[in-house]
Amino acid sequence: MLELDKDKKILIGCLASSFLAYHTARQIYSYLTARSRQEWVPIGVVKSLHIYPIKSCKGVDLFAFKCTKTGPVMGELEDRAFLLVDGETGKFITARQKPKMVHVESRMENETLFIRIPDKPELAVDLKKVVENGKIIRATLFDNLQQDGFDCGDDAAKLLSDYIEEPNFRLIFYKEGLYTERTCIPDDDWWNTPVPKRKDDSGFTDLAPFLIATDASLKAVNEKLDNKVTMRNFRPSIYIEGCLPWDEDKWAEVRIGDAHLECFAPCTRCVFTTVDPEKGTMSKENQPLKKLREFRLAPEGKMRKAHKDSPVFGVYAGTVKEAYIHVGQTAYARYKPSVF
Repeated sequence: MLELDKDKKILIGCLASSFLAYHTARQIYSYLTARSRQEWVPIGVVKSLHIYPIKSCKGVDLFAFKCTKTGPVMGELEDRAFLLVDGETGKFITARQKPKMVHVESRMENETLFIRIPDKPELAVDLKKVVENGKIIRATLFDNLQQDGFDCGDDAAKLLSDYIEEPNFRLIFYKEGLYTERTCIPDDDWWNTPVPKRKDDSGFTDLAPFLIATDASLKAVNEKLDNKVTMRNFRPSIYIEGCLPWDEDKWAEVRIGDAHLECFAPCTRCVFTTVDPEKGTMSKENQPLKKLREFRLAPEGKMRKAHKDSPVFGVYAGTVKEAYIHVGQTAYARYKPSVF
């Protein structure tokens, strides 16, 4: 009987020790996991930077730009400050309807917008005169959102209307102070994306003016495609190389130099990704969108209900701290507990 009592005590002691060891290990694991989420981890380097002055048109490749609250800015270049709309209804048009828009080039110099379309001389639009003329068009965006813009004049209207083979389309210029219901979501999927927002001391603000994509995720897609696509199919603001495929799904925050960005939502994709940036035509096979739908749909639940069959590629981010960034800089991230 004494031996049996002794064995029981030993057994209870072992169980208690095991429980204590397990509990301690869990505490240590939780601490290390939480700590790792708080630390900045190098994820890669900036491969390229891009601003798209006219929505749906060709981007401008840059060595550097400033991350601001309203998006990337470099000198006079501002992201998607110009929009092409129907002169009568105000309804906007994109490369979804007119894929050849991706061949419209633009640049800014001395408060002048220069527009070039294939096989035509460059057109200069004096934005000082555009603002002085004061002709405002109210544009109708996705979901009937409204935005005002200064009409950029008859010459720009004729050039672009003739090019897309549609009558009476007008180029408008959004300037701070004009009426807008548009949120600061980048990329040409912005009209179809639930608005990612962050809450600060003053309440909710519409802060998601950057789209970040990665070279590794692009390669992961191309491994599944017969006809490869390029980064330009996805039109990011910031393109990063050196990380693992789909690592961006887990980013909570990103730092590049002194710039601090906060990630808000995955970027869901539409038919625009099927527009060949070189040919200005849509893929007859509906690629890469069709392939992305096979393995990159949002998780079941609220996200799937919101995004349906729109697959995820890239991440939206907003500016916490403004600063210039440049190609070649190391990017750092803090991670979320789980993807998305």
